[in-house]
Amino acid sequence: MSRLRVAYLGPRDSFTHIAATKLFPDAEHVAAKSITEVFNLVENYEASYGVAPLENSLEGPVGETLDNLASTMLSIYAGFEMRIKLVLATGSENPAKRIYSHPHAYGEAYHNIARILGSHEFIPTTSTSQAATEAAKNNAYCLCSEQAARKNNLKIVLEDASAAPNYTRFIAIAWHDQPRNAHRTMLITALPDKPGSLHDWLEPFAKREINLKMIYSRPVPSKPWHYNFYIELEGTRLDKKIAEALQEARQRSLFLRILGSYPYRQES
Repeated sequence: MSRLRVAYLGPRDSFTHIAATKLFPDAEHVAAKSITEVFNLVENYEASYGVAPLENSLEGPVGETLDNLASTMLSIYAGFEMRIKLVLATGSENPAKRIYSHPHAYGEAYHNIARILGSHEFIPTTSTSQAATEAAKNNAYCLCSEQAARKNNLKIVLEDASAAPNYTRFIAIAWHDQPRNAHRTMLITALPDKPGSLHDWLEPFAKREINLKMIYSRPVPSKPWHYNFYIELEGTRLDKKIAEALQEARQRSLFLRILGSYPYRQES
């Protein structure tokens, strides 16, 4: 029997790789160069599942993940919240004031980095694990996971570089969701461009006391000044009151698509 394949935003030892190993510990984990590639691998049946970051508690939503949820027909299979511990590391005794990292990670740690390094150059990378590799090669600093720092033989200068407690929510994507085991449901919708449309759309959920955990608007790439709304709520689409609220909301929407009902786990 072939081993389960799970795509993730790589390289190895990125935070998404760590999340993928916790969600699917017995799988073959396949590194992708971008979030879009993660979705493509699942869409093309080259992986059964994919793992991508959805939202960070300090930096907000990950736009590339939201855009792919909108443009593909894949579903959210599971959600996972993980504490992110960024370390500042270097492989040199006298590194240049140059720091490699993913832009989200850099934004999360900027104030502490500026306090320690003062004026410095930031070089963006596609992942924190790539940042560790570049810092090792280029006599510089990086922000990465402790696991990536150890793998690249880097010295950890600051054990926890984030400016505040830092969590990232990851999603597993697949061609199906898990409504019978679900704790949460996410959907995407667009609303008429008129006063009160968002208020009217939310009313079916408010009157049934359905808790909304997340709501974001995101520009539609092909339509300037048009927006999609992403909403996450507590519960499963199989629940009677949620199904009724979704039906009412659909009638007040330009379109509405359920992205998935799924189990949600927080790392203890």
